[in-house]
Amino acid sequence: MRNIFVLLFVLFVLSCKKDSKFKDEQLGIVNVSVSTTERFTKTADNVTIPINIVLSAAAPKIFTVSIGVNNDTINELINNQQLAGAILLDNSYYQLPKTAEIRFGLDTFAIPLQVSMQAIEKYYGNKLALAVTLSNPGKNNTLNAAAKTAIVIINTTDIIRQSEIHYVSFTEAGKILEQPSGTDHILGTKEVILPVSVSLGGVAGSAFTLSVSAAPDTAQSLIDDGTLGGSVLLKEGDDYTLPASISFPANTNVAKFNVIVKTDALRMYELNKPALAITLGEPTKHLLDSVKRTLVMVLDPSRLIETDITNTNIKYTVQYDNGNTNENSPKLIDNNVNTKFLLGSFTSAWMQLEFATPQITGAYTITSANDAPGRDPKNWKIEGSNDGVDWTILDQRTNQTFGSRFLTVKYTFSNQDAYKFYRYTVTAVGSGNLWQQAEWRLLKRP
Repeated sequence: MRNIFVLLFVLFVLSCKKDSKFKDEQLGIVNVSVSTTERFTKTADNVTIPINIVLSAAAPKIFTVSIGVNNDTINELINNQQLAGAILLDNSYYQLPKTAEIRFGLDTFAIPLQVSMQAIEKYYGNKLALAVTLSNPGKNNTLNAAAKTAIVIINTTDIIRQSEIHYVSFTEAGKILEQPSGTDHILGTKEVILPVSVSLGGVAGSAFTLSVSAAPDTAQSLIDDGTLGGSVLLKEGDDYTLPASISFPANTNVAKFNVIVKTDALRMYELNKPALAITLGEPTKHLLDSVKRTLVMVLDPSRLIETDITNTNIKYTVQYDNGNTNENSPKLIDNNVNTKFLLGSFTSAWMQLEFATPQITGAYTITSANDAPGRDPKNWKIEGSNDGVDWTILDQRTNQTFGSRFLTVKYTFSNQDAYKFYRYTVTAVGSGNLWQQAEWRLLKRP
């Protein structure tokens, strides 16, 4: 701890000798004043300054005294150049008790002035000032008129070093971020989820929140000046969505949120590289990095669009079929989750798609049908072939379950080879000898 507080007034005067025996009948009315200590404690979130209420003698009875601030005093001192360079500490940045209860026998009582570290960081390099004043001492005690106000001056450079300031910024700010930038994005046939990372500098403390908003003017200016030549601006709401705010959990230096982009927008601008910009604002703690509070993103549709190619096949064949046209094989790929393909006396069965030209796929979906969970597929495999004879296993699943009816589950696998034929083979169901399934959809991934 360091000495950082300057007291501008003499703050207390002893008006009588303290009685060491603390006998009520031997003690009279006391004179009350206030003083500051030159010590402080700090955490990642706050600085705590003890403010001392000083009695001229030990308190003869328990009593209360009111505590407040006098901003006019500080403003007058600043205007008169007596606090040159100081800034009034705004009430949004500190907490101070409104009253203090002085117990019998005490001659000094410390109250905490808790100042947010956000104020220290925001006004770093300046001095912050606050006038703490006492009023209404109970039990007929009196105030020392010359020492009822203490001027607290906080030299921010004595609290922290500049390198300790907690700046909040986009982790990838400072450059044009091309998306996808990694492997943690999530592709879909209707929307693409792009995770965005926000960083907190310094030692993390308690939880806090900050706002997120679109910055279309920033992106448009970069398009107009040629920095993003050939790009087109995506519109928030129409083309993508953002959360209104994000939360940093306690003791965490990184938080993430998702930018959700509609695949229709990516397809519309498939020959361009659509762009957007987002900005951070209003942290409940700490400071925004003025340079890295905004992130510009350029999207590559060719690497983000996932396409359902199921019904672009030129031939669909199955190993077994159902004579009931309400529950036969076409229902498996009719893109309607309310219909289903059902087979009885089931042991295993395959369904096969043939395409005019070889296709690269790395994902598929399975949708459970309407009733009897025991009929759901449990074990299966996906295979690829270019001649319909020699097959390569691309994905294999066992002991799968579906938590509800009409539930669509997406499965992905690694594959960079193009195949003309894709075969889905179910080898076991949950229980019994009936198999049913609402949909099987094959997805082409970039």
